[in-house]
Parts: sequence; structure tokens; C-alpha cells
Amino acid sequence: MPIKKRQKLVASILMIVLLVVFAVLIVQMARIQILDHDWYQKKATLQHLTKVNVPARRGPILDRNGIKLADSLRCSSVVADPQLVEDKVVVAQQLSEILNLEKSEILKLLNKDKRFVWIKRKIAGVEEVNINRLNIKGIYTDNEYKRLYPNNELASHILGITDIDGNGLEGVEYKFDRFLEGTDGHFVCERDGQRRHINNINNREVAPQHGNGVVLTIDSVIQKAVEDAIDEAYYKWKAKSVVAIVMAIKTGEILAMANRPTFNPNLFQEYPKPSRKNRAITDSYEPGSIIKPIIVGALFEKNLASPDEEIFCHNGAYRIGSRTLHDAHGMDNLSVADIVAKSSNIGMAKLGERLGNEGLYNCLANVGFGTKLNIGLPGEASGMLRPVSLWTDYSLPSITMGHEFSVTPLQFITAFSTIANGGKLIRPFIVSAIITNDLKQVKRRVEYPTVVKDVMTAQVARKMLNPILVRVVEGGTGKKARIEEYRVAGKTGTAQKLDENGYSHTKFISSFVAYAPADNPKVCVLVMVDEPVKDEQNEGVLYGGTVAAPVVKDIIKKTLDHQKTVQFNSFHKTVSLLKRGYE
Repeated sequence: MPIKKRQKLVASILMIVLLVVFAVLIVQMARIQILDHDWYQKKATLQHLTKVNVPARRGPILDRNGIKLADSLRCSSVVADPQLVEDKVVVAQQLSEILNLEKSEILKLLNKDKRFVWIKRKIAGVEEVNINRLNIKGIYTDNEYKRLYPNNELASHILGITDIDGNGLEGVEYKFDRFLEGTDGHFVCERDGQRRHINNINNREVAPQHGNGVVLTIDSVIQKAVEDAIDEAYYKWKAKSVVAIVMAIKTGEILAMANRPTFNPNLFQEYPKPSRKNRAITDSYEPGSIIKPIIVGALFEKNLASPDEEIFCHNGAYRIGSRTLHDAHGMDNLSVADIVAKSSNIGMAKLGERLGNEGLYNCLANVGFGTKLNIGLPGEASGMLRPVSLWTDYSLPSITMGHEFSVTPLQFITAFSTIANGGKLIRPFIVSAIITNDLKQVKRRVEYPTVVKDVMTAQVARKMLNPILVRVVEGGTGKKARIEEYRVAGKTGTAQKLDENGYSHTKFISSFVAYAPADNPKVCVLVMVDEPVKDEQNEGVLYGGTVAAPVVKDIIKKTLDHQKTVQFNSFHKTVSLLKRGYE
């Protein structure tokens, strides 16, 4: 083929190819500009617009007087867009020096194939200043809220904890999480190539709905007095644990609830998990002799005994089958009142025989043992009360001494308070209201008192309270709980603990429970000391009257003194204060 002809053919082919290419480009441009215009427009918009989350503030937790026990404060967190970070090694070194993190860990985060990674959550103010001062491309800070417990350990077992994202994990934080958490908001804004915010887009903002507040029944002053008192006992007696509860008798409000060991919810990761247990509701104990007034009350109710009736107590040793019961001090004849006051095991065993197995079981079940109280805190145990069919020939005398069944401290103080309540079993509670975050509007409140049932007549209750329980303190095993200004009524308990060889002779639960003032009971206080240790400094026997009674005395005095010197808020008074924005 001649050269000119070949050149002409090549030129024609190139022309056709170019025309085809241009035709394809025109079609593609038409598709982009016309058919897929909206899709590409949206994609372009998304490249320079961003939806920014506005976190909701978690609601506060307050005591009965509006004092904040848990709150949320605004803070910042360091985040990164790894694709925008240029020299990752240098940036990792800079961040590690400011944030006190390992350089290798930061570098690992910066090498991720993501557009968003957390570097460090909820940083200190000085860290935020130093980070912003560097102005590193791809590194910026986001606003968050940090949970703060301003009183550190105070009421920590009641309050509980939250995780890094503000979700409740324990205590009130967990149980009332749906009320406290709130709902995040957002806004849309433009951003530059370094993902920095430029302008907000109007009409595209949703405000956050901040979480509600939770009002507790506890009083911070009383709570502090209780924690100081059990702190001293915990270390003095080298105890395994100590539990204390203060309850308002006529309403069922929990005024204080504390445990040792304890923890600081601001730094909960630094404490062993067992220190976070709220033993007042999660752990069950054999109560020991503090059960005796409840059983004697059932005897009075059935007219099976009277306070002045005398019972022969066998001078301290009483044989039942192959087993011999002992009293700490040998006594012959004791009145029923003195059996309680001097805590005679033999006298109680003989009285328990009058009730029989069924009657004794009904006595304990009637005051709520073996069932949860549903106080409004997670992890509540029901205790253990076996059916009569599982009892042995020795169960009845054992149970009259407070063995072979178990109760939580909360169950016991609730049951014991029936005596001071004129025989009425009142349901305890610890959360009194749900309010708006600004503390100005009550959204839900608890009505009180809730009477579960009548467990004894008012006449029997008065008979138990005075003189029997007063006699325990004024001349019996609870003498170390006597207070000059207030007449106290109570009962001691010293329960042997079970070990691999049966009931131990060295490990005890030493307890004391009391009301005051005896003539017009306002508060009931229970203290249980688990495994106190006797040494040169801790002289005497590890009885409840020796170990726990002085602690209860201290708590009662400080509680009643506090209620005299300040206007102690009733539940409805507290709500009215909160409605006016009282803090």
C-alpha cells in the first residue's frame, strides 16, 4: 500500500478513535451532570460538611438536702485522623510527652487505616492547652463530660461507678442509668482540609437532652459520721469487713449505708473489685443473738410467754440429744425479759420449743427473711431461710440463737424496725425522686411510708421495746451503747462463723442493732463487724456488745444531734426545695 494511502488510513482510524473517546466522555459527563448529579452533589457536600456530636450531660445524684454526690463536668478528649497526620513518629513522640502515654501505643493508633481514633479520653485541662498549642495537622480535641464524685469515698457503694463512655456499671449509676444518661444532640458544620470546623450550617442543629437527676434519701452529714465510725472499728478490730445502716424508723428512708473496705469511685480501677461490694445488700450473714427479740415478739403475739415469766436456764449448760447448749455466763432462773437482755441461748431454745418448727419458720418469713426487699439498688440478695422439711432435730435451738439461716443487713434492720414501728413492717427505700437536670422540676417521686404488713400488735411492740430492749442497754449485754442524752433500746449479737470444721470458735460476726430515743424512736442503727481480731490492743471477748455497740452509740449520738441542730428535711420538704432550684 502506498505511503500516502497508509497515512490517510491511520489518520482516519485515529480520528474514529478520538471521536469514540470524545463520545464516551460526553456521555459520561452527561451521566455525571444530569443523571447522577444528586449523588455526586451529596458526596461533594459530605467531603466538606461534618456532623458533630454534642454530648448530653449525665444527670447529678444528690442527697436529701440537694448536695451533689455525683456530677458531670465538661472536659476534652484527644482524637486523630491518621490519614492527615504527616510525620507519625514525630507526632507520636510529641503526644506521648504531653499525655503521659507510651509512644509505641500512640504510633500504633496513628497507623490505623481509619479517619477517627481516640488517643486519650477525658484529659486534664493542662493537657488540652498543650495539645492545642502544638496545632498538629490531624490531631484535635473533642468535648465530652467526665463523671466526678466530689466527696471521693463518701457513699461510694450507694452511688456506684460509670465506664469511660458514661454508662452506669454499679449502684445507683447502674440501676437508674436510663434516667441519668440523657440523649446526645448534634450540629452540622463546614470543615477545611485539616478537618477543622469553619461555619455551622443553620437549621441543622439538634440540642442535647441532658439526663435527669436522682435524689437519694441519705443525709451526707449522717453518712460521713457513719463512715468515720466504721473506719475506726475496721482498723481497730482488723476486721474482714464492716457494714452499717441508719434507717428513719417511721418512713423507711435509708439515711446512711456504708461498708468497709471501701473505694474511691473517681479512681475505682485502682481498687480490688471486692472493695466495691455493697455488703449491706449483697451479702448474707447468720445474725446471731440479734434475732432473739423478733422471736420473743412472736411468742408474745401468740400468748405463749410474758416478759416476767421465769425460765430455768440450767446454770449455763443444757443438753438437747447429743448436743449441749452453753451460755456465756451460767444462770439459773431468768425472766423472759432477762433472757433477751442477758442473751441466754438456753432460755431462747426452751422458748423456741413453744413455737415449734412451723411457728418459728412463720415468725422469720413474716418479717421478710428469705425474700428481696427491692430497695432500688443492684445485686440485692434474698438471704436464706430453708423450708421446715429440711430442718434437723437441732435446727430449732440453732435458729433461736441466730444460726442455720442468713439475712442481709438491710433485711435485718427492716425486720427489727417493726418493733419501733408499732408492729408495722415498712418497706425501705433509698431513692426518693427523679428531677430534671436543672433541679427545678420533679418528674417522679416516691410516696412513703409503704406498709407491707402488720407483723405484731402495737401492744406487743411496746412490750418488746420498753422495758425489754431498753434493759439490754441499761443493764444487759449492750451497756457500751448507753448515751447520757438519749435513751437507747437495742440488742447485741455474736454469731459464730462456719468453716470447714463446723462453727468456728475464733471467727465471729459481732453486731449490734438499736433504736433511739427509746420513748419516741426516730432512727434505727445496725452495725455488723465481720471477723474482728483480738490482740494486745483489743482486749476482752469479741462480743457484739464489746465490738459493735460502741460504734452504734457514736452513730446514734451524732445522728440525733444533727437532727436537733438543723431542720431535718422530710421527703416532701426535700422535694419542695428542689422545685425551687435549691442546691
